[in-house]
Amino acid sequence: MSENDQKAYTTFEAAKICHVTHHSIKNWIKQGLIKASRTPGGHYRILQSDLDSFRKNFDMFPREHEPEKKRIMIVDDDPDALAMMEKILSAEGFELIKVSNATEVGLKAAQMTPDLILLDFLMPELNGFDVCRVLRQSELTKNTPIMAVTCLTKEQDIERIFECGADEYLAKPFKVDQLLEKVNELLKRGRVAASES
Repeated sequence: MSENDQKAYTTFEAAKICHVTHHSIKNWIKQGLIKASRTPGGHYRILQSDLDSFRKNFDMFPREHEPEKKRIMIVDDDPDALAMMEKILSAEGFELIKVSNATEVGLKAAQMTPDLILLDFLMPELNGFDVCRVLRQSELTKNTPIMAVTCLTKEQDIERIFECGADEYLAKPFKVDQLLEKVNELLKRGRVAASES
């Protein structure tokens, strides 16, 4: 297909196809992740082949093209905690996305569309409360269930965890069956707030 025969998408159309905001598309163009041209009026246009190759590189094709494994994103800066959760959840057949750095959380969530996010709230480089709020504000992750897996056990901390958008709470250290029970329950029911709204 030559360039002249191809559809050229606006940032709004591309955003709809990728299930992100058009600001995300513009940012990715500026970062050089998506190839785009400019109209005389200064608007971006993205050729279908360029959008397709971007989506392929970042695994953004619809779920039908993928196996039906449930994807769980684990956000934790503690290598031991990550390794333990990976061992437990991999054994149950879940596909895992591990993130230990703040800047990766949003991009990885946009790329990989997890079915559930396990989030540590107590990390030196990363404020779990802020991360949770950002995930709730994003079109792509606002309906993704989030479970706090954290050492915070004071009542006011737990209240704050739920206030910023978490759906479930699990105190560290946890038992294997506790983790699996809560993970499976969240995957089954999804976000309560999402189904009620």
